Amino acid sequence: MLNIKVILLTPLLALILFYITRLRNKTFYRLVLISISALGALFVLFPVIPNELAHLVGVGRGADLVTYLFIVCFFLGGVNLYSKIRKLEANQNELVRKIAIEQARKGPFKS
Repeated sequence: MLNIKVILLTPLLALILFYITRLRNKTFYRLVLISISALGALFVLFPVIPNELAHLVGVGRGADLVTYLFIVCFFLGGVNLYSKIRKLEANQNELVRKIAIEQARKGPFKS
């Protein structure tokens, strides 16, 4: 039977390796994601830490604190992703306009 710590640590360590190898030019994102994964690994190895932090901030259990933090981080990530998608849409619209104007200047059926 596998220990829950092994089950939880395996994907966290895999994520850290993934972040190190894939996010070479994105130092800020790389550091944030590695820090979050390392914090998760720390919480798995020492479950008393989230419980003590939870009591310090007025939450009953460490699991509840981790859940609340996940919800906030998930929301912030969603807002960040939404803003990037909007920026990509604006850039795409600008590019399509420029191409359409250029094609109109060339005249019909000319390449």
